[in-house]
Amino acid sequence: MAAEFDSPLGSPLAVWQTGWGGLDWVRELVKQGKALDLGGNGYPLKFTALAEHLLPFVHGTPPEAKKHWSFDSGDVLLPNWLGETTKYPDEIAACSPSEWLVLEAWDES
Repeated sequence: MAAEFDSPLGSPLAVWQTGWGGLDWVRELVKQGKALDLGGNGYPLKFTALAEHLLPFVHGTPPEAKKHWSFDSGDVLLPNWLGETTKYPDEIAACSPSEWLVLEAWDES
């Protein structure tokens, strides 16, 4: 069953920062009927899709991922801020192709 906006989140599979247009790939999946746009206002935006459709984009370098993240001098960086693209291979390997996943995207502007 597809996730909803308020569905509880499990462990992350990958975390990355991207620039303008960094969600084009998932929006294309929505157009193809392979993902659902769950809405949001950027704080966050959420999408859901079967693992078989999302995981190919996470293997290797995630779409438009910045290797080292950028920030401005006035930004508050919390202790859990990773600062670089991070993937969790054990979590990725544990996914079934038929599992519904949530993609959560935060607007950092």
